Amino acid sequence: MLVEKSGQPSSGEETAERVSPEQTAERTSRDETAERAGRPTGAEVLASSAVALLASIIVFAYFSDLAGLTIAPFATFLASLAAAVALFLWLRRAAIWRASQVAALAVITGFVFVWLSWLSWPDLLPLGGGADLAHHLQLIDHIERHWRLVHDASIEAYLGEMVHYTPGAHLLAAIAGRLTGTDGFHAVHPLLALSVALKAGFVFLIALRMLPRDVPRVPLALVAGLLIFLPRAFFIGSFTRYSFFAQVVSETFAVVMWWALVTWDERPGSEAMVMFAIAGTAAFLTWPVWIGPPMVVLVLLVATRSELSISGRLRHLMLGSAPIVIVAAIYAAGRLGWTKIAATDANMPLPAWSDFNWWFLGLSAAGVVAVSASRRGRATALLLAASAAQAAALFALAEANGARVPYMAIKMAYLAIYPLAASATLAIALVWRAAGSSAPGSPLGGRAADGMAWMAVAILAGVVGRQAFHAPVQRPMVSQSLYLAGQWARAHVEPACVDYIVGHDNTAYWLHLAVLGNRRMSARTADDSTFITRDAIIRWINPGGLPYAVADLGTLPRDVLTDVDELARFGTAVVIKRRGESSCAQVSR
Repeated sequence: MLVEKSGQPSSGEETAERVSPEQTAERTSRDETAERAGRPTGAEVLASSAVALLASIIVFAYFSDLAGLTIAPFATFLASLAAAVALFLWLRRAAIWRASQVAALAVITGFVFVWLSWLSWPDLLPLGGGADLAHHLQLIDHIERHWRLVHDASIEAYLGEMVHYTPGAHLLAAIAGRLTGTDGFHAVHPLLALSVALKAGFVFLIALRMLPRDVPRVPLALVAGLLIFLPRAFFIGSFTRYSFFAQVVSETFAVVMWWALVTWDERPGSEAMVMFAIAGTAAFLTWPVWIGPPMVVLVLLVATRSELSISGRLRHLMLGSAPIVIVAAIYAAGRLGWTKIAATDANMPLPAWSDFNWWFLGLSAAGVVAVSASRRGRATALLLAASAAQAAALFALAEANGARVPYMAIKMAYLAIYPLAASATLAIALVWRAAGSSAPGSPLGGRAADGMAWMAVAILAGVVGRQAFHAPVQRPMVSQSLYLAGQWARAHVEPACVDYIVGHDNTAYWLHLAVLGNRRMSARTADDSTFITRDAIIRWINPGGLPYAVADLGTLPRDVLTDVDELARFGTAVVIKRRGESSCAQVSR
C-alpha cells in the first residue's frame, strides 16, 4: 500500500493492504525462527485439544465415580469440552499457524478415520472377535447399566479379571454411546477409528519436529504417517484380529506423551509438560503398560538439561509426572489384582519378522541409526531404548512364570512401530538432504524439491492406499441382528436357559457373556461345548436340552427350524423355543 508522508492513504488508491514478496519472506522467516525455537504449531494445538477432550472424559468420569457420584455422560462431556477449549485457548497464544501443516494433519487423520470406518461399514460394529472383545463389552455393559465402576467384589463372578481392569476406554465407549443415542457396543469401532486416526496425526507431527529445516518437511513428515500402514499386523491387527480395545486407545495417549517429550526436549516449557500429564493420566487409566517407557525418558531428559536450575528441573518433572503418579497410586490402592497382567500367558502365535513388513524393517534399521546420531532424535531414541528394556523385563517375567507366550513383551512391538516409522522418516530426510546438497542442480534441491517431495508422497500414498483398501479383513464375529436377538432374549426369557446356534464359537461366547449377561465364573461358561456350533445343533436335535436359543438363520438347520416356535426375529437372527421336553439348570448360570 502506498502511503503519503502524513501516514494516510493517497486519494484514489486501494485501502486494502498489499503484502510485498519481501514482507512475505520476512514473515515466513520470523515464523521459521519461532518454530525453530520450539513454539507449538497450529496443527499441534488442534490435535492436542482433540486428545485433551478424550482424556478429560476419562479423568472426569473416573473421579466422579471415585467421589461416590453416578457418572453423568452429558455433564462429563460438557466439562471435558470446556477443559479442551481452555487448553486450546492457552496453547494458541504462542502458536505458529501454517495452513499446509493443518491441511496435512486433516488429510492423514481424515484418511485413516474414513478407511477404518469403511472396513466396518455399514453397521460400524467392532471388528475381530477374540475372547477379549466379549470381556471388554461386558465391562462397557456394566457401566451403561449402572453408571458406576465395579465396587462390589461379587461382580467378579460375572466380569472376571475385568473388575480390576483400568476402565478408561470403556468409560469413553459408554459415554460416547449415550451421547450419540446408541450404546457402547455401537460406539467401540468409531472410537477406535478416531483414536487410531489421531495417533497417525501425531506421528506426522512428531516427524515434522524431528526433520531438518532444509528439507520439504510437510510432505516428508507425511511419509511417517504412511509408513505405519506397512506393519499392518501391528497397526490395525491389534483390534481387527485380537480386539485389544483398551490397548489401542491407550496407544494414542502414549504417542501423545512421546510427542510432548520431543516438543519439550526442543524447548522446555510448561505446555509440553501439561500435555504429557494429561495424556499420561489417561493412558494409565486406559491401559497402564505404556506408561513405563515415556516416564523413564521424561526423567532422563529433565535430568540432563544442565541449563535449567535444579528447582527448574524439579518443577518440570513434577508438572509432567505428579498427576500420573497420583492417579496411579489412587487406582492401585486395594486393586493390585490388575498387576497380574504383566505375567499373563496367551493363546496367540508369536509374531514373525514378515509381520513387520521387510521394507519397514529395513527403513527402521536406518532410522534407529539416524535418531541415535541426531540431536533432534534424542527423545525418540531414548523411547525406543526404554521400550526395548521394558520388553526384555516383561519377557524375563513371563519366562519366570512359565508362560508359553511372552504376551506382554510382544505387546511392546505394537507401540514400537510408531517411533520406528518417525525414525525411518528422519533417515529418508537425511538422505534427501545429502542428495540435494552434494550435487549442484540436483532435482532434490532448490525450487523443485517441494514438487518432487509431493510427487513421491503421492506415489507412496497410492501404493499404501491400494494395499489398505484391498487387503483382506477378518469378518466380524458380532452382528446387529444377533445383538438385537440377544437383547430381546435377555429381557424376555431367563438368560441362563439360552443356547446359541451361530457360526463361530467366539460369537456364542460374546452372546453368552456380553449380550445376555451370564456369569464368566460358572460351569456352563467353563464348558467349551457351550459355544461349539456342532455341539449346539446336536443338543437341539436331541430332546431335553435348554428351552431357548439365539440362532443365526444361515447356521440353523432347516429341520431344526421347522420343529421349534419362533419367538422373535431380527434380520438374519431368531430367538426360538423348544416344543418338546426341555430342562434348564439355572444354578449353572
